[in-house]
Amino acid sequence: MIGNNPFGAFYPAYVANNGNTAQQIKKYSEMTAFRKQAGLKGDGAEGTFASAMKKADEFQASGESCGATDSIGIILRQMKEPAAGERVDKVVFHNGVCVQVTKDFRTGTSITIGGSNKPDWIHVKTSVGTVNIDMNDLDSLMKCLDMFSPEDLNAILREITKVRQARDAGQEIENTEDDLIQLAEGKKETEDDKD
Repeated sequence: MIGNNPFGAFYPAYVANNGNTAQQIKKYSEMTAFRKQAGLKGDGAEGTFASAMKKADEFQASGESCGATDSIGIILRQMKEPAAGERVDKVVFHNGVCVQVTKDFRTGTSITIGGSNKPDWIHVKTSVGTVNIDMNDLDSLMKCLDMFSPEDLNAILREITKVRQARDAGQEIENTEDDLIQLAEGKKETEDDKD
């Protein structure tokens, strides 16, 4: 709730340090029920992850053939489950980026975002499956960030930061080694010139 207003909205996507989607959706449901009981219209949380999931469930229950497709969780719900030894693929274009979602009976779910001519893949474990990200095509990932829940987004960004820091440290070590080699070679040439 916002302040002391019992009719205020609950925004589960913006709760600080709350990484549990199930708790967020539960609080969202409780707030929606409370607002309905109080005679207020709407759920008070339009545009949040929980409200997108609710809309997808309502669309699916309505029997219509095309529902909301703006998050990975919704896409996974719309896909059928793979049989033993099989896999199910779905390709979605979100903000002009190709997102391939694969449900594999043996290896689980994987989500591949974009890709470049010279891919440098990292793999991030999230609540919806393994997200494959090309470090050479982070622009595609940035266009698709709104497809993930807040805790999955945090996991993805943490992993990218960790990989970048490790690579920067490795590059710094290489540069230091090169400088030492050049310094040693320069010293040896100076000594040779003196002789």
